[in-house]
Amino acid sequence: MSTRLNGQGLMAQAIYGLTNNFAVLSAGASGGLTLDQIINPSDEVNKNNLNASFQSYLTQNFSSIDSDGDGKISATDLQQYTNQLSQKGLSYQELMQLCYSGSASSQLEEVLAHFSEIDKNGDGRVTNAEIAGYGVDTEIEEMEEEHPKFQATNISNYVDNDDISS
Repeated sequence: MSTRLNGQGLMAQAIYGLTNNFAVLSAGASGGLTLDQIINPSDEVNKNNLNASFQSYLTQNFSSIDSDGDGKISATDLQQYTNQLSQKGLSYQELMQLCYSGSASSQLEEVLAHFSEIDKNGDGRVTNAEIAGYGVDTEIEEMEEEHPKFQATNISNYVDNDDISS
């Protein structure tokens, strides 16, 4: 591994994508986005700036993101939701949907390949701390393999009596 594995970039990528797509979709919408506005964006929305994966995520998780249950995702709702994601971490599916934008980074591929090992508490989500911890553990293992611990064998307990003063 050339770079220490770190989840901050993956988390930032997921949150940026959600907030960016929210901003594009909510341009001109007052009071937040309805589910219909996410599924069927208006003609004024710059559809070139939409990412279908993030749009799909907003649709699938609409009720979870709409924390006040008013039928709209407001900027406050989205901020609360992304704060929760940052604290609770991302599931395997969320990593696939929110961080895999066309081509996977080597860090994403590593996290996905070792997801169950990284998820130390077994809650089905990986946090930045778990990803960083796995990265450190992996570096330690690599260092130990490259530089095995010296273990002395066949050591003599020879003592030169001339050196002992009485």
